[in-house]
Amino acid sequence: MDFSYVTSKENKLIKSVRKLMTSTRERKTTGTFVLEGLRLCADAAYNGYTVETIIVADSVEETEKLSLLYNSAKQKVRVPDSIFSYMSDTVTPQGVMCVVKVPDTVFSVSNITCGKYIVLENTADPSNLGAISRTAEALGVSGLIISSRGCDPFSPKSQRAGMGALLRLPIYSSSDVLADIELLRNKGFISYASVVSNADCDVSEVEYPENCLVLIGNEANGLTDEAIAMCDKKITITMKGRAESLNAAAAASIIMWEMTRKDGVK
Repeated sequence: MDFSYVTSKENKLIKSVRKLMTSTRERKTTGTFVLEGLRLCADAAYNGYTVETIIVADSVEETEKLSLLYNSAKQKVRVPDSIFSYMSDTVTPQGVMCVVKVPDTVFSVSNITCGKYIVLENTADPSNLGAISRTAEALGVSGLIISSRGCDPFSPKSQRAGMGALLRLPIYSSSDVLADIELLRNKGFISYASVVSNADCDVSEVEYPENCLVLIGNEANGLTDEAIAMCDKKITITMKGRAESLNAAAAASIIMWEMTRKDGVK
């Protein structure tokens, strides 16, 4: 194997990885992000992502899966375990990480022509984003449209929470959610705002059409008034007991189940 061996924290690659781990701006500027762990790295390669660099700690044992991953990487680097721990975003590093190119399709909401999508306006918690992506993939939602003002789907925490779903599910980053909703409504999409109160109907009473959007808001503040006003209908999850609201990921799961449960049923 044609490996470079890096032993210094001052190395340009090491510094770059550290920035990519912590900075959304750096990820956007370079068009790359970091995945940690063999499973996530292999998922990226299998799903057609360009692996710029694979970095492996000295203590990692060679496996067939790792060898296949080597073949997909443009650059292969080995580092001492101490350097790997210095770069790692986890308490117990797994010894494998990749620098991966962000696909161009992430920025192409205008390319959407059909399907059922969840629109996340200002979702702040990477754990919620990861959980929503896993449920969306499992239930067959067409993709996620994610406000760029929310958490970054390519941050290490989001990717870990998504367990590969954010690499397999179509992801669209939106710098202007309101404009993108209007764009898709002009293409015939019906839009629904998920709200806690003053709804038009319960989520279970909606016949979700083939082309639709459901908007889910920030964990603390919900959807903005502007986003709600943009939608064709307001929907809610009717709750019993004394609960006032649901966690964003739990609410999204219920909504996505209702969106997709009749798909394929004649």
